[in-house]
Formats: sequence, structure tokens, C-alpha cells
Amino acid sequence: MKTFNRKTMKAIFLVSMSFLFFIISCDSQTNTNGQKVVFGIHEVVKVDVIPVAIIDTLKSMGVQIESNPQKPVLGYITMKDSLVLQFDLSKENIKLVKMIQMTDEEQKYFVLAGIRPNTVISMSSIKKTKANGNNVEIYFNSKGATDWADFTKQNIGKSIAFIIDNQIYAIPVINGEIKHGIAMITGLNNETIAKNISQALNLSIPK
Repeated sequence: MKTFNRKTMKAIFLVSMSFLFFIISCDSQTNTNGQKVVFGIHEVVKVDVIPVAIIDTLKSMGVQIESNPQKPVLGYITMKDSLVLQFDLSKENIKLVKMIQMTDEEQKYFVLAGIRPNTVISMSSIKKTKANGNNVEIYFNSKGATDWADFTKQNIGKSIAFIIDNQIYAIPVINGEIKHGIAMITGLNNETIAKNISQALNLSIPK
């Protein structure tokens, strides 16, 4: 059984109170060198709503399925199993994505999750971002803040995924309505990474 480190468990199961805080662990795979990125917040599909036939297919493709249906992940894959990400589940309104960092102490496994392809919040909802130490503050525009408050109010207890360039950076649980129109990326390795992520997000905001 895989042993997950404390930082990863925070990233997967972090609970929001008033602002939405989430943890990112950045490494060399992160696209933050002043390039535009695709950012979105998506609904997460839990393993217990996936048809059995699809679960069996995922197993045959090397996925170690998560046994706890309450967790917001489908399972775990190694780098050699990454072809599963190309598995087309569009007819089920599901897309497979993996977490940016490996999740076990042995650094062998990535979290695999299913998300709804349509975004809850996209770049068009962001007004600006700002690096603050080793954190990144995300400010929504008026429409984004309203949409975010409405969505969080209606989906308390559900999981969502924060995704940059088709990779998961966090899977927090909505614990209440978020009215402030602000999210914060916390726990980055250093200020330089925070500045690079903020710059990439700001470059990607539609003009």
C-alpha cells in the first residue's frame, strides 16, 4: 500500500473556511517561465460514480483504483502508466488528469482523478494575481467572484480540482460559501516560484 506524505494529503484534502487556500508542490515540470498557461477549476468525479466497466478498463491499463469512495481520486499511476490519460471518456463527461507531483514517499505514484471537462472558473474569471512571499493571491473579477460564491454555496462538501496545463495542483473540499472573491496558492517552495506562477497566470488573463 502506498504511503502518502503529509504535504500531499494536505493538497488533496485541504478544507476551505472563508478563503480558498490550496497547496502546490512545484518542481521542474511546472510551466512557470513567463509562458502563458491554461488554468481552470473543475468539478471532481468520485470513483463510486464511475461505471464498473470503466473501472475494469482502468485496472487493465495499470491504474491502482482507490478503495475509499469518499476520497476525491480515482486511483494511482506510475509514469509508465501515463497513457491512461489519453483514455477518452468524453461520452461519460469525464476527463482523466494526474497530480503535478508524485504522492508517495518512494516517489513512484501520481494521483489520478476524474474531472468534468467544463470549467467552473476559468482564466476569464480572474482579474489579477499577486505573489506575496511564497504564496500567490488570486483575485476574481466581479462576475468571477459572484459565480464562485454561487458555486461554493451550492456545492458544500464536494471536491474540486485546480488545474494548470492539464495537471492537478490541488483537490480541496468546499466547506462553505466563499464570498470574498479571493483564492490563495500557499506553501510554494520559494518566492521565485510564486512570482513565476503569478506572472504566468497574469500573462494568461484575457485582455
